[in-house]
Amino acid sequence: MNIRVTLINPPSPTGAVAHLPFALLGLGYLAAVLEKHDFNVDVIDCQVLKISFEEFRNELSKHQPNIVGITATTLTYKSALKIAKIAKEIHPNCLTALGGPHVTFWDDKALQECPELDIIIRREGENTMLELAQGLEAGKNLQNIIGTTCRKNGQIIRNPDRQYIEDLDELPFPARHLWPMDKLRENEDILYLAASRGCVYWCEFCTTVRMHGRKYRMRTPKNVVNEIEFLHKTYNVTKFTFCDDAFTVDQARTEEMCKEILSR
Repeated sequence: MNIRVTLINPPSPTGAVAHLPFALLGLGYLAAVLEKHDFNVDVIDCQVLKISFEEFRNELSKHQPNIVGITATTLTYKSALKIAKIAKEIHPNCLTALGGPHVTFWDDKALQECPELDIIIRREGENTMLELAQGLEAGKNLQNIIGTTCRKNGQIIRNPDRQYIEDLDELPFPARHLWPMDKLRENEDILYLAASRGCVYWCEFCTTVRMHGRKYRMRTPKNVVNEIEFLHKTYNVTKFTFCDDAFTVDQARTEEMCKEILSR
């Protein structure tokens, strides 16, 4: 079976104050890992495209996904459930998967709320989504994949957590080519990167350590600057911002990264 995956960023609720749209790194990494393993991937970013649910319905009807992967924050959680329902209406046989910080801690309740959802991907999703696509392609049982919550014989099953990715340099750069770059850059000519995952602190209000662990995992300065150089050469971008939660925790590494940039 030639597996096709459509990854979706749901619309923000009407009236919500949102940041300027950018290529979500989470979806970008998922797409890049899937593409690296020869899966067909496309992205429908409702916020970047500025499309409504009805416009999304029309857009999704142009695709033939075997897997519909949806991301959600607390703000977009209800929108994500509606996206799952629309996906099942258009493609009844597709597998719907929902991931992101909100459902990582609301997994069983999400499945109870939305029968159109098939599976929840908890915490970091790259290897879990890859195993899901490979399992579907091979016709395997998908109910025992670690890092997921799903239904089995009418019961909700929470499989064990998946271990974090230790060597972030092994990840391919996010698949930004799947976004309409002209729309991303019409408001601000800046691209976003992540040089690390996790955090050394434990703030009660923050999901970072709960999503990515308290161990601070860092990409090497050379790997980060390689991505910056790639983006500059590919898209002629000269401005970058980092989405890290604790970018300067390791000051020596930060200085090394700056020196690496200056040496290019």
